[in-house]
Amino acid sequence: MSLEFWRNLSVVWIALHAFVLFLIPTVIAYFLVRGINWLLAKTKLGFSKAQGFSRQVNEKTEALSERVAAPVIAAHSKVSRVQRVGKSFFT
Repeated sequence: MSLEFWRNLSVVWIALHAFVLFLIPTVIAYFLVRGINWLLAKTKLGFSKAQGFSRQVNEKTEALSERVAAPVIAAHSKVSRVQRVGKSFFT
């Protein structure tokens, strides 16, 4: 067993270690990407449902706020009209 044999053996050993040390993070990254893609596919459905509910809440809120604000605005405009008539009558 010469020094040349041990040199070749160590090169193969180091290459094997480097391959394993590269392979483990690559496999982990591969499965992380697959998991993220799966998660995105599942959440798109949930987000579209949530967006629909949010749109319904927004429409109902707009309708109710208009119903609540309309009498207040009408009363304020009548008061303003009376004040304007009163000011124009006395000036």
